[in-house]
Amino acid sequence: MQIFNQNVAASTGRSLVPPGPRVPATDAIVEAEGLRAAAFTAAEHVAELSKLPAVQHWDATTIANDVDILVVDRPGWISGNAESLQVMLNPAFQQLEQQNPELVKTMGSGATAAFSGAQVGSVLAFLSTKVLGQFEPYAAQARGGNPRLMLVAPNVMMIRDELNLDAEDFQFWVSLHELTHVAQFAQAPWLADHILSIATEYLTTNLLPVAESELSADEKKERTGALEAQITGVMSLLEGHANVIMDAVDPSMVPTVKVIRERFDARSSKIKWFGQILRKIFGLDAKAKQYKQGQSFVSAVVDRVGMDQFNVVWQQPEHLPTADELHDADAWTARVLG
Repeated sequence: MQIFNQNVAASTGRSLVPPGPRVPATDAIVEAEGLRAAAFTAAEHVAELSKLPAVQHWDATTIANDVDILVVDRPGWISGNAESLQVMLNPAFQQLEQQNPELVKTMGSGATAAFSGAQVGSVLAFLSTKVLGQFEPYAAQARGGNPRLMLVAPNVMMIRDELNLDAEDFQFWVSLHELTHVAQFAQAPWLADHILSIATEYLTTNLLPVAESELSADEKKERTGALEAQITGVMSLLEGHANVIMDAVDPSMVPTVKVIRERFDARSSKIKWFGQILRKIFGLDAKAKQYKQGQSFVSAVVDRVGMDQFNVVWQQPEHLPTADELHDADAWTARVLG
């Protein structure tokens, strides 16, 4: 089912996105190979720091059995996300088609799908300049094979040069964060479906007309708020946990880890006014605050009970922290660990 025209989305995004730092081809190759090597090297350190049983076998060789590590440019990231977004939206539109086939037929028509594709491409073009890396499991579920980890080389290079950071240290630091996401989904094989089910219900709740919904307008608003809180809680946990792991690396491995974190955090306060407006439109500032709260939650739990006990969070959906518990680590510990 075509929800938006994927080819239009990818071509629109590629035509709009700035290319990133302009460097000689040889330098670009060295950058890409260095980033890829850092990811493979980081695998065993993610296993050691996270203490997640599902990835204790990881090293620079075995990581390739669990995930495809791709170093991409911005257009490559756009194309990959146009594909995965189509896959993620499909369950919601299948449900809508059963309830309101005419609505879905209209949304999936040629002109409408092309327009939607152009809108998707415009958003992806903007986001592709902000993302350092992304773990993406959904396209792999649809076509079979390993999930993929995309590392966006021009963005890593741009921020590294902007903040005057050590190249190898920054590549390794970014890789620790992104591989932690791979480890999370490996430890919690139910997690991808859980996130997708929340997103699917959110879409169907909001796209189905009130007249055809089992919910009143007030109930719809309340349910939408609850679903938003759930997805915010999950994403805050995932990002917060990844930040804890990347910052826990031994300084002997990443000597400038504290410098990287200080400069990386300070960077957000120096974004120019137009960038700040765009970040507000796309909710990036709000997300950054939520992820900081997730990091505080994970750090607090680990400080109280240790990483092994914290990892109970990955056993089942009921162990995920609620929105309130993200602000109260003791409440989560009491509920889940007793």
